[in-house]
Amino acid sequence: MNTHNFSVARLEPELKQLYFSWRSAASGAPLPQLKNIGLPFLQAPPSILSIYEILRSKGGEPIDFKGLYVRSKLNKTLSKAFTGTWLSDHIGKGPGSKMWGAFVQAATQPFPLQITLPYTGPLKSYRSTSELYLPVCGERETVEYVMVGVVLRQADYGQVIAFPSRAKPVARS
Repeated sequence: MNTHNFSVARLEPELKQLYFSWRSAASGAPLPQLKNIGLPFLQAPPSILSIYEILRSKGGEPIDFKGLYVRSKLNKTLSKAFTGTWLSDHIGKGPGSKMWGAFVQAATQPFPLQITLPYTGPLKSYRSTSELYLPVCGERETVEYVMVGVVLRQADYGQVIAFPSRAKPVARS
């Protein structure tokens, strides 16, 4: 399940902190630039963070994603290291996968994306992930990177819910 319509208040604390760090780095612009993110001193929990560069076709469509920054704690939860590799190099993560779809959405739509996926890594105690995909601009102020926060969950994938944030306003007196 993935959605742009989610409640920040209902995100896991680590993802909430990442979201607010991302918003703060934007400094009033619609999206932050990578140079304003402040790696490796980002206030968000760095153990859940990764950043991918977007490879685009001449027409501007995303065609692959290269892992530039994947924290060591996050790498330990993966079957293979992603730093320095293309997403399409990983079985089950390339075109047509749910993860690939989330990357494409983050690369083509200028707002955060919350997604839940079944966990397929080597740690048997985890069942699913809660992930936050955040588009990040490069020097040209176009989306050139995707910042991803991942929290492992012991709950089943089917039990994870995205919470809509577009509720009707309540009249106050």
